[in-house]
Amino acid sequence: MTTQFFRALAGAGMALTIAATSPSAIAHIHGTIVKIDRAHGTFMIHHDPFPLMPMAMTMEVEPKRRADLQKLHVGEVIDATVDTANEPWPGTDIRPAPARGHAK
Repeated sequence: MTTQFFRALAGAGMALTIAATSPSAIAHIHGTIVKIDRAHGTFMIHHDPFPLMPMAMTMEVEPKRRADLQKLHVGEVIDATVDTANEPWPGTDIRPAPARGHAK
């Protein structure tokens, strides 16, 4: 394992700690839906880096409005607002993203 790998791992741990303990854990995310679990009312999103989590990763989101889940499709690129202090992330303002680059 390289030093660069361990630095990235430490950075990810710090980002998760900051996100979990931040008084302002509300974040605006952009990414691609990779899985929808209608039975549990959640979806998985591979999101781009954002200030509270400076690396792309896949996380679970639970829309606050169940009707939002019915509109989503695997492979769709979306923007959403999430509360990173809770898991799965509660999601609001979920909408198709304007055309631009996104997490793969």
